[in-house]
Amino acid sequence: MNKRQIHFSKYDIVIFIDEHGKTRWKNLLRRFVENGSEKHISRQRLSDYLKELVDDGLVKKTVDVPALMFRMYWRAYPVYAVPKSKRGKIQEIRNKKKIYEFVDSATPEEIKKLQEHIK
Repeated sequence: MNKRQIHFSKYDIVIFIDEHGKTRWKNLLRRFVENGSEKHISRQRLSDYLKELVDDGLVKKTVDVPALMFRMYWRAYPVYAVPKSKRGKIQEIRNKKKIYEFVDSATPEEIKKLQEHIK
């Protein structure tokens, strides 16, 4: 049985941001683009996912105060964080992701048991 190639989704990004509290663009690049593995995404895809997450309200894009104060000396990059009001939604996403990963890697016997349990 061939396993399908799984790439990062926007939900992987929001979970990463939630786990780290505040996250900068360079940290997201290291984790999802420049990680040196086969599982990665492009900069453009990362940027598109972040825009979607901000538009959906799952991620808040801000600039931290120290960077803003020294903006004339260097560029102030955004900081991404999950609003406290969205923590419950992020936990739902984590739970669903675990279920999908289990189903993707389950043996036929485990799938059969799961189907019986659902019925």
